[in-house]
Amino acid sequence: MPTCLVFGSANFYGRALTQLLCRECQQSADTWEIRGVDKILPQLASFPADVLALYSTIDYRMGNLRCRGFLEQAFQRDDGKPWDFVFNFAAEHKFGQSDQVYDQDVRQLSANIAALASQHSVGVLVQLSTALIFAGTSNSQCAEDSVVDGAQTTVMAKCHVDAEASARQAGVPVVILRPALCYGPGDRQNAVPMLIMAQLSKQEGDNRMPVLWDKDLRISTVHVSDVAAAALASARWHHNKPATVVFNLADSGDTTNARLAQAVGGLFGVEPSFQNVAVNFIVKRLKTAELAEEVNQSLLGPWMDLLAANGVSNSPLSPYLDQEHPYCRLDSQPRGVDGSRIANTSGLKFEYQYPRLSPAALREMVEEFQAVGLWPAIPI
Repeated sequence: MPTCLVFGSANFYGRALTQLLCRECQQSADTWEIRGVDKILPQLASFPADVLALYSTIDYRMGNLRCRGFLEQAFQRDDGKPWDFVFNFAAEHKFGQSDQVYDQDVRQLSANIAALASQHSVGVLVQLSTALIFAGTSNSQCAEDSVVDGAQTTVMAKCHVDAEASARQAGVPVVILRPALCYGPGDRQNAVPMLIMAQLSKQEGDNRMPVLWDKDLRISTVHVSDVAAAALASARWHHNKPATVVFNLADSGDTTNARLAQAVGGLFGVEPSFQNVAVNFIVKRLKTAELAEEVNQSLLGPWMDLLAANGVSNSPLSPYLDQEHPYCRLDSQPRGVDGSRIANTSGLKFEYQYPRLSPAALREMVEEFQAVGLWPAIPI
């Protein structure tokens, strides 16, 4: 009987993993023990009804993840045995948080979970990190052993580097996963700004969507369902094995700025319009903050008007592009990631189910937002 402890069970990544674990349990002859732990109630997370129902089938515990005592209680099992699989999906991945938040909710949280995993001798600890830790100064694809340059990364990324170090020191089997720009049901920050831009272009009757930066700049992507599948597959493969293994997660579609824009534009029936050389020459000389502010001011108002006109009174979705969003820094820091190692590792049995970014996968996101009342119920 596999036993699974999931920290961050109700966030974007943890939701996908919880869904996968519940599905595996339903299809298995064995009874799985699944405990989800997070700081929010699933009922307040704007989940679809079928997803929300899953949380009543697991041992879900809400509490303060910054409190080591609460984390300790989460590790305790009635039979006193160690957990087979512990997934740390709770480390903060949201852009635009303060340095203190990242310190507490990435560095310190991960250090506490790693220490408790060691104390309880778990079968394997899976640490969800980020591919944003790579310096990304060229347009090549970063492999697992590519240079991590703290001077080029954000505070969030630096804290994830420290979180990885804590996991490595746990003295138990460890898998570190570094996803590229992740999209899929529940994503509220990675692909959403561009989706909103395309929706606004369509509503304004403009069949062209302006796009910054050069077409060929890499911005690798991965579907959240593949992140969840990689976590479970690698946990099974590395269970009770020594040392630490690291895997990047990025689909084989080699997403570029052009391919991202084409997938988004294809969903809404608008054509990406890349800015000419003169415009990009000027934009490149703007500070990141100035660029983000200009884009945000031009989109926030029309988006709020569209929400109000369609009866959406309270939506967390926004075209706001935080300065930490990789798209803001794409010209100076392309985000190419090589995610092939995990698919080519003997015995691991992992295959990307979403090998490339597609309009169909993005449609799934928007339709769910519409179903839960976070996106205007208008034709896509």
